[in-house]
Amino acid sequence: MIRMSGGRRRFRRVGIGCLTLLVVAFGYLYFTGGISVIRNLISHGFLDEYISPEQARKYTAGNEANLKALYTAISNYHESEGQFPKADKWMDAIKSYGAASDLAKGEADKKFVSPTLAGKPNQFGYAINDAVAGKYKGDIKDPKTPLIFDSSDTSRNAHGDPKKLLPSPPRPGGNLAVAVDGTILKL
Repeated sequence: MIRMSGGRRRFRRVGIGCLTLLVVAFGYLYFTGGISVIRNLISHGFLDEYISPEQARKYTAGNEANLKALYTAISNYHESEGQFPKADKWMDAIKSYGAASDLAKGEADKKFVSPTLAGKPNQFGYAINDAVAGKYKGDIKDPKTPLIFDSSDTSRNAHGDPKKLLPSPPRPGGNLAVAVDGTILKL
Protein backbone atom coordinates (compact mmCIF):
# COMPACT_ATOMS: atom_id res chain seq x y z
CA MET A 1 0.00 0.00 0.00
CA ILE A 2 1.31 3.40 -0.99
CA ARG A 3 1.25 6.02 1.72
CA MET A 4 0.77 9.67 0.97
CA SER A 5 2.74 12.29 2.77
CA GLY A 6 0.92 14.79 4.99
CA GLY A 7 1.29 17.55 2.41
CA ARG A 8 -0.26 15.45 -0.33
CA ARG A 9 -3.19 14.43 1.87
CA ARG A 10 -3.87 18.02 2.77
CA PHE A 11 -3.63 19.07 -0.90
CA ARG A 12 -6.04 16.30 -1.87
CA ARG A 13 -8.53 17.26 0.89
CA VAL A 14 -8.36 20.92 -0.09
CA GLY A 15 -8.86 19.99 -3.76
CA ILE A 16 -11.87 17.79 -2.99
CA GLY A 17 -13.28 20.48 -0.70
CA CYS A 18 -12.93 23.17 -3.39
CA LEU A 19 -14.53 20.94 -6.01
CA THR A 20 -17.43 20.15 -3.66
CA LEU A 21 -17.88 23.85 -2.91
CA LEU A 22 -17.98 24.67 -6.64
CA VAL A 23 -20.56 21.95 -7.34
CA VAL A 24 -22.76 23.09 -4.44
CA ALA A 25 -22.44 26.76 -5.44
CA PHE A 26 -23.31 26.02 -9.08
CA GLY A 27 -26.29 23.90 -7.99
CA TYR A 28 -27.53 26.67 -5.73
CA LEU A 29 -27.17 29.28 -8.47
CA TYR A 30 -28.87 27.04 -11.02
CA PHE A 31 -31.88 26.20 -8.88
CA THR A 32 -32.39 29.69 -7.45
CA GLY A 33 -32.09 31.53 -10.77
CA GLY A 34 -28.66 32.93 -9.94
CA ILE A 35 -27.38 31.89 -13.36
CA SER A 36 -29.51 34.67 -14.87
CA VAL A 37 -27.93 37.09 -12.37
CA ILE A 38 -24.49 36.03 -13.58
CA ARG A 39 -25.65 36.40 -17.21
CA ASN A 40 -26.87 39.93 -16.40
CA LEU A 41 -23.56 40.84 -14.76
CA ILE A 42 -21.65 39.65 -17.82
CA SER A 43 -23.99 41.43 -20.22
CA HIS A 44 -23.56 44.68 -18.28
CA GLY A 45 -19.79 44.61 -18.71
CA PHE A 46 -18.67 42.80 -15.56
CA LEU A 47 -15.97 40.93 -17.50
CA ASP A 48 -15.19 43.65 -20.05
CA GLU A 49 -11.78 44.30 -18.54
CA TYR A 50 -10.76 40.71 -19.36
CA ILE A 51 -11.68 40.98 -23.05
CA SER A 52 -9.18 42.99 -25.03
CA PRO A 53 -10.45 45.39 -27.71
CA GLU A 54 -8.79 43.16 -30.31
CA GLN A 55 -10.89 40.19 -29.14
CA ALA A 56 -14.18 42.11 -28.99
CA ARG A 57 -16.05 41.79 -32.25
CA LYS A 58 -18.25 44.24 -34.08
CA TYR A 59 -21.86 43.31 -34.81
CA THR A 60 -22.93 43.59 -38.41
CA ALA A 61 -26.13 42.00 -39.53
CA GLY A 62 -29.16 42.50 -41.68
CA ASN A 63 -32.82 42.64 -40.81
CA GLU A 64 -33.30 38.87 -40.78
CA ALA A 65 -30.28 38.34 -38.52
CA ASN A 66 -31.54 41.05 -36.14
CA LEU A 67 -34.94 39.36 -35.95
CA LYS A 68 -33.26 36.03 -35.20
CA ALA A 69 -31.13 37.66 -32.48
CA LEU A 70 -34.22 39.30 -30.98
CA TYR A 71 -36.00 35.95 -31.11
CA THR A 72 -33.14 34.30 -29.22
CA ALA A 73 -33.21 37.03 -26.57
CA ILE A 74 -36.99 36.91 -26.17
CA SER A 75 -36.92 33.09 -26.05
CA ASN A 76 -34.34 33.23 -23.26
CA TYR A 77 -36.54 35.73 -21.43
CA HIS A 78 -39.55 33.44 -21.92
CA GLU A 79 -37.59 30.46 -20.58
CA SER A 80 -36.56 32.45 -17.51
CA GLU A 81 -39.86 34.23 -16.80
CA GLY A 82 -42.42 31.75 -18.16
CA GLN A 83 -43.99 34.24 -20.58
CA PHE A 84 -43.15 36.79 -23.22
CA PRO A 85 -42.44 40.29 -21.88
CA LYS A 86 -45.19 42.88 -21.48
CA ALA A 87 -45.67 45.01 -24.59
CA ASP A 88 -44.80 48.42 -23.16
CA LYS A 89 -41.31 47.45 -21.92
CA TRP A 90 -40.36 44.49 -24.11
CA MET A 91 -37.02 45.85 -25.38
CA ASP A 92 -35.97 46.86 -21.88
CA ALA A 93 -36.94 43.41 -20.56
CA ILE A 94 -34.91 41.41 -23.10
CA LYS A 95 -31.89 43.70 -23.40
CA SER A 96 -29.67 41.66 -21.08
CA TYR A 97 -30.73 38.43 -22.82
CA GLY A 98 -29.40 39.70 -26.15
CA ALA A 99 -25.91 40.60 -24.99
CA ALA A 100 -22.80 38.64 -25.85
CA SER A 101 -19.59 38.93 -23.88
CA ASP A 102 -17.43 38.87 -27.02
CA LEU A 103 -19.08 41.95 -28.56
CA ALA A 104 -17.48 45.35 -28.27
CA LYS A 105 -19.27 47.76 -25.92
CA GLY A 106 -22.58 48.93 -27.39
CA GLU A 107 -22.54 46.47 -30.29
CA ALA A 108 -25.38 44.31 -28.90
CA ASP A 109 -27.64 47.38 -29.02
CA LYS A 110 -27.46 47.23 -32.84
CA LYS A 111 -29.65 44.10 -32.73
CA PHE A 112 -32.55 46.29 -31.60
CA VAL A 113 -32.32 48.70 -34.57
CA SER A 114 -33.54 47.95 -38.08
CA PRO A 115 -30.60 48.34 -40.50
CA THR A 116 -32.63 50.93 -42.45
CA LEU A 117 -32.67 53.15 -39.34
CA ALA A 118 -29.02 52.71 -38.33
CA GLY A 119 -27.46 55.98 -37.24
CA LYS A 120 -30.82 57.65 -36.54
CA PRO A 121 -30.98 58.44 -32.82
CA ASN A 122 -33.88 56.96 -30.84
CA GLN A 123 -35.31 55.07 -33.83
CA PHE A 124 -35.57 51.31 -33.66
CA GLY A 125 -38.08 49.97 -36.20
CA TYR A 126 -39.18 46.78 -34.45
CA ALA A 127 -42.37 46.13 -32.50
CA ILE A 128 -43.86 43.26 -30.53
CA ASN A 129 -47.29 41.93 -31.39
CA ASP A 130 -49.82 42.90 -28.70
CA ALA A 131 -51.61 39.59 -29.32
CA VAL A 132 -48.67 37.61 -27.88
CA ALA A 133 -47.01 40.03 -25.44
CA GLY A 134 -47.19 38.86 -21.83
CA LYS A 135 -48.42 35.39 -22.82
CA TYR A 136 -47.04 31.89 -22.43
CA LYS A 137 -45.84 30.44 -25.75
CA GLY A 138 -48.05 27.35 -25.41
CA ASP A 139 -51.19 29.49 -25.11
CA ILE A 140 -50.75 30.89 -28.62
CA LYS A 141 -52.75 28.71 -31.02
CA ASP A 142 -50.89 29.45 -34.25
CA PRO A 143 -47.09 29.12 -33.92
CA LYS A 144 -46.73 31.20 -37.11
CA THR A 145 -48.23 34.25 -35.37
CA PRO A 146 -45.84 37.20 -35.79
CA LEU A 147 -43.99 37.89 -32.54
CA ILE A 148 -41.59 40.73 -33.43
CA PHE A 149 -42.01 42.58 -36.71
CA ASP A 150 -40.80 45.51 -38.83
CA SER A 151 -42.82 48.49 -37.67
CA SER A 152 -43.68 51.97 -38.90
CA ASP A 153 -43.61 52.98 -35.22
CA THR A 154 -39.88 53.44 -34.71
CA SER A 155 -39.98 54.26 -30.99
CA ARG A 156 -38.34 52.10 -28.33
CA ASN A 157 -40.67 49.37 -27.00
CA ALA A 158 -43.08 49.84 -29.92
CA HIS A 159 -46.00 47.42 -29.92
CA GLY A 160 -49.29 46.85 -31.66
CA ASP A 161 -50.98 44.95 -34.48
CA PRO A 162 -48.59 43.93 -37.29
CA LYS A 163 -51.30 44.61 -39.91
CA LYS A 164 -51.65 48.21 -38.75
CA LEU A 165 -47.97 49.00 -38.16
CA LEU A 166 -46.34 47.67 -41.33
CA PRO A 167 -43.99 50.21 -42.92
CA SER A 168 -45.30 51.60 -46.19
CA PRO A 169 -43.55 51.51 -48.55
CA PRO A 170 -42.04 48.21 -47.44
CA ARG A 171 -38.47 48.20 -46.19
CA PRO A 172 -35.74 46.98 -48.57
CA GLY A 173 -36.12 43.22 -48.86
CA GLY A 174 -39.75 43.44 -47.74
CA ASN A 175 -41.32 43.74 -44.32
CA LEU A 176 -40.31 40.82 -42.12
CA ALA A 177 -41.35 39.29 -38.82
CA VAL A 178 -40.20 36.46 -36.62
CA ALA A 179 -42.99 34.10 -35.61
CA VAL A 180 -43.66 32.59 -32.19
CA ASP A 181 -41.92 29.40 -33.39
CA GLY A 182 -38.86 31.31 -34.68
CA THR A 183 -39.74 31.20 -38.39
CA ILE A 184 -38.92 34.32 -40.40
CA LEU A 185 -42.09 35.56 -42.14
CA LYS A 186 -42.60 37.98 -45.04
CA LEU A 187 -45.51 40.26 -44.19
